[in-house]
Amino acid sequence: MNTVVRRAAASMPFYYGWVIVAVAAASNMSRVASAVEVSSVFMPVFAREFGWSRALIASATSIGALASALAGPLTGRLLDRYGPRVVIPVAVGVVAVGCFIVAGVSSSLVFVIAYGFVRFGGQTTVQLATPVAVAKWFVRRRGTATAVLFAASAITLIIAPLGLQLIINATNWRAGWVVLGTLALLLGVLPAAALLVRRPEDMGLRPDGDGGVVESTLHRATLQADANPWTLAEAMRTPTLWLLVAATGLSSTVLIGVSFHQVSYYIERGVAVTAGAAAVSIGSVGVAAGSGSFGWLADHVPTRRLAMAAFALLSLSIGLLLAVDGIAEVFAFAFVFGVLVGCFMVLPTLLLTAYYGRESIGSISGVSLLAAGLGAALGPLLAGLFHDLTDSYRAAFLTFGGMAGLGTVLVTLARRPWRSPA
Repeated sequence: MNTVVRRAAASMPFYYGWVIVAVAAASNMSRVASAVEVSSVFMPVFAREFGWSRALIASATSIGALASALAGPLTGRLLDRYGPRVVIPVAVGVVAVGCFIVAGVSSSLVFVIAYGFVRFGGQTTVQLATPVAVAKWFVRRRGTATAVLFAASAITLIIAPLGLQLIINATNWRAGWVVLGTLALLLGVLPAAALLVRRPEDMGLRPDGDGGVVESTLHRATLQADANPWTLAEAMRTPTLWLLVAATGLSSTVLIGVSFHQVSYYIERGVAVTAGAAAVSIGSVGVAAGSGSFGWLADHVPTRRLAMAAFALLSLSIGLLLAVDGIAEVFAFAFVFGVLVGCFMVLPTLLLTAYYGRESIGSISGVSLLAAGLGAALGPLLAGLFHDLTDSYRAAFLTFGGMAGLGTVLVTLARRPWRSPA
């Protein structure tokens, strides 16, 4: 590890873990091009200019998600072994290159491949690496730290959709992709390569930066898992992990499927293009609120209960989506849905770490990433196919509501695992 970083950390008046949170947040901001909230702004433009179907455009998202899913277990192992300092700059570099290629695209095949790389590098790989990086540095305040990570990360999601729509209106969509690629390089590569450290023990520090006494039953159970961490092989032998993996796949299908097609759906409901982009930005405010509030709550309420509530609310929110009729209702749904997106950003890593400890959390999360990637691949493609076949999103959204309801059942069954006596 760089001795300059070690010396700087020793002289800081605060715990270096908060530097990790800040750099991880900047990394999350840098990969905003891979977010479906952003790609949804470009989908009507591509459909109008090139005549591409929604299913074809969505296939780029699906291919990138599928690639990330297949690489998830390997990515997790690399995170545990080498840390985010290696994984994140490489992944963000892939995002930047993909953005610059998309900016010059005229072929659907080139677009599908290039944007597939953007999704591969950013939406799943970086989004796995950043909460894992933070989880390694905190135990008692893990929820709060993760809340700060994703709430800060939402800044670019708030600004980007409307900002990109204004760029498209003033110039063209190609300029928007150049801006996104430049942002990736500035925020995601150098800070991560220079400042990220795998875990506090590598710097002679302790998680949370002190030796505070834990009194609550909630934190005592988490510390017990951390003191006796599970290996990936041990975790894979527990039914709890597979219940959580299946639930993660369902939530990813619903969240990415709705997010990718939301602007097109709003336009079909009579909302202007710019207002649709504004709704996405409002949803991003909800992401900040949801990730911040649910992350903080996870330090005070069992994470499984929060996940159960989130899945139930997600299922109910689909009814609100189907009923939207006008700008006010679109904005209301966008905010509520954004809160739930923020919730599902923070809860998976927190729940897995609380159950299995932080030592192998990268590898264990990598298995979950496999399901998340498959869900992210399925969601946009499924909704696009439903729309192409029926000229409506209704059937797709009803299917998504049922998936969220099933997720509620799976998380309810996913109780804390216990090792069998030796």
